[in-house]
Amino acid sequence: MTRASETAQPSPVWPGRFQGQVVLVTGAAGGLGSAASDRLRAEGATVVNTDALGTGNGEAPGMSLRLDVTQRQDWDAVLAGVLGQHGRIDGALFAHGVQGPETAVQDMPFAGWSRTFAINLDGCFHGLAALLPVMRAAGYGRIAVLASIAAREGNANMAAYSASKAAVVALVKTAAKEAAPDGVTVNSVAPSMFRTRLLEDLSAERNAELLARVPMGRVGEPAEFASLAAWLLSPEASYTTGQVLDLSGGRNTA
Repeated sequence: MTRASETAQPSPVWPGRFQGQVVLVTGAAGGLGSAASDRLRAEGATVVNTDALGTGNGEAPGMSLRLDVTQRQDWDAVLAGVLGQHGRIDGALFAHGVQGPETAVQDMPFAGWSRTFAINLDGCFHGLAALLPVMRAAGYGRIAVLASIAAREGNANMAAYSASKAAVVALVKTAAKEAAPDGVTVNSVAPSMFRTRLLEDLSAERNAELLARVPMGRVGEPAEFASLAAWLLSPEASYTTGQVLDLSGGRNTA
């Protein structure tokens, strides 16, 4: 019998789907953001890759810029650069994030709690506040935000991560309702376990515990995330907004 892990395949690339569109990606230096960036570029998008340390994925057409998502002035500078060079911005994927401390609530260092929220939540708030006025004025926009299955369930010993991602979901729902009349959609994706550096930062025991909750019995591949993110950022996703789309291998079925 063939195992699911041996048959996982991303959906076929759709050449030209994003032709003429400009899409910004945060956290593009690796992991899910990098995979999504590659997919968008393969489908014709001009991709603006950003990351806190800069990115190495700035192949033409597009840009590669440093962006500290926790700083509103960085967002404003990046947006000004994009509009100055390309004159438009059609979509954005917020794929940045950190795990935060792996500890019980009573042992959680406040500095770690605050840093996790600053990146995971405040980073999305600043991005939405910067981008939404431009997209709403244009009458079109697609924003997809990386949440987590932990936003729905909570993970023991990961309070900062779980709580910050739950707040991201609420932020997305609120922004989506505000922007819906103007042709702008805002959605989130809630992955379970994916083959990224985040898993490497977890203990072996925690990895085994989390994998045991996934009915498919395997971790997701970045290309599978990229497929869903590309659809959410495309013109086809015209009547979907304010949603949390699970990408969990069956872990959450509610």
